[in-house]
Amino acid sequence: MYYVADLHVHSHYSRATSKDLNLETLYQWANIKGIDVVGTGDFTHPRWFQVLQEKLIPDGTGFYKLKNPPSQLFKSRATDVRFCLTTEISSIYKQGDKVRKNHNLLYAPDLETVAKLNAKLATIGNLAADGRPILGLPARDLLEIVLETSERAYLIPAHVWTPWFSTLGSKSGYDSIEACFRDLTAHLFALETGLSSDPAMNRRLSALDRYTMVSNSDAHSPKNLGREANLFDTALTYDAMFEALKTQKGFLGTLEFFPEEGKYHMDGHRSCGVCFDPTTTQHHQGLCPTCGKPLTIGVLHRVEALADRQEPQKPEHAADFAYIIPLPEIIAEIKGAGASSQEVQKQFQRIISLFGSEFTFLRATPVEEIRKQLGTIYAEAIQRLRNHQIAPSPGYDGLYGTIRVFQPGELQALTGQLHWFAAPTTTPQQRVQPTHTIVQAHHQPARPAPAAFSLNAAQRTIQARTQGATLVKAGPGTGKTHTLIQWLGSCLTQPHADPAKLLAITFTNKAADEMKARLTALLGARASSIQVGTFHAIAYQMLQERYPELQTVYDTEDRRLALHLLFPALT
Repeated sequence: MYYVADLHVHSHYSRATSKDLNLETLYQWANIKGIDVVGTGDFTHPRWFQVLQEKLIPDGTGFYKLKNPPSQLFKSRATDVRFCLTTEISSIYKQGDKVRKNHNLLYAPDLETVAKLNAKLATIGNLAADGRPILGLPARDLLEIVLETSERAYLIPAHVWTPWFSTLGSKSGYDSIEACFRDLTAHLFALETGLSSDPAMNRRLSALDRYTMVSNSDAHSPKNLGREANLFDTALTYDAMFEALKTQKGFLGTLEFFPEEGKYHMDGHRSCGVCFDPTTTQHHQGLCPTCGKPLTIGVLHRVEALADRQEPQKPEHAADFAYIIPLPEIIAEIKGAGASSQEVQKQFQRIISLFGSEFTFLRATPVEEIRKQLGTIYAEAIQRLRNHQIAPSPGYDGLYGTIRVFQPGELQALTGQLHWFAAPTTTPQQRVQPTHTIVQAHHQPARPAPAAFSLNAAQRTIQARTQGATLVKAGPGTGKTHTLIQWLGSCLTQPHADPAKLLAITFTNKAADEMKARLTALLGARASSIQVGTFHAIAYQMLQERYPELQTVYDTEDRRLALHLLFPALT
């Protein structure tokens, strides 16, 4: 079955987290977001572990259910939320002549395994000091403890590029996964990309090709649940989920932050408001031009330093990914208010009540339905999100970036006068100018087209039928247009495919404009050669090309003449 999992969260026992992070709020927000499996976080903390024992019951699959789930404001979801037993460990230790700091995620199939892990780790450090305990334990030795405890317990390196606490971070990490985990490296099968990178950035390192790229929210408050997540199509069990991560069979991919929004994407110095791309950082010899202190080297720079490819190269077995923007941020931009304001939260609740969950609204609801329910501006915003037409101001040195779907002043111009499928004025590479000093990255890969992994099994069958005739019968909102676009893309993968020989006909100008926009997002410049239009527009174009003297069809006689000219055998 298809399901969404967020496997890196925290409880209120971790430092710098919301006091509202408990099992009940995680359950509620998982339903609001559209998440089926959510991590418990912090199972190493003695008091939180006691809560897990008291409030969770095993469902027989390696996941757990809440004994007494709270009532839901929105009851449209049929699947009950499952909990996966998870925690994060902060390892700080010296190896050679350098202090290493890295975070790792641990997973366990049952509370008995958790108890065994906790007993071993308690001999090394104080587990009660923090929900994410700090242990003077090398990451390699932590992995060894996990492997010795249970063959069904796993370790995944967390946010592997973050400068301060990660396996490959610029401040205290390594230059390779092998240097960190040494003889036990073969037991790793997945890496967490973190908010400041995406799978494409990781695919510039051939050494990472064998790893599954996972993404999670690392939520420190309930509302941040699902800002990144993982998509599966397996049995809803602990073992099936991890088998999919090991083999990539049944792992459909990830939902991603735009990496610019992550707070360590670019290089910079927060105190001086300086944000640089890697080339400019090198020009300044890694120092802040304002105060002379070292810049914090961000994820983009670190990837550039270790990469052995100029462009991302996706392994044949690797899954896809898609970008999302948290819905409150989109509402806040439209309303010109803070994401936590009462006005924005009220609209957020209204949208969830209308469409069922945040992920359903952001990814699956037809844009035309959004226009009918919420108006042109929201429809345009979601269309741009899905086409990756955003304007980012990147994060750096611990400061989150911002992602906008409208340029300054554009909302006012669009209100009341935007034609529904007018051509967007913002392209993926346009940037809103931030208030701080910034030089843009010299190498920023183009946004990948919207991923085909969002197709279901029946839609994928249609996509693959590039020969002969195929009749598709489906009701409103079932993704017919999206399937057609992916089918057209598949046609162009065939030998000697010529986009100029493709013809796509629909009924309305609006639908034709939408198809053109989606084809452009998927195929780029090749889409301009595909003929897309309505029955009437294409027929009229054919008339003009073949009979330029025929300017306009006015009445019955003219229509008879046109019919005779086009199909003389019928008249």
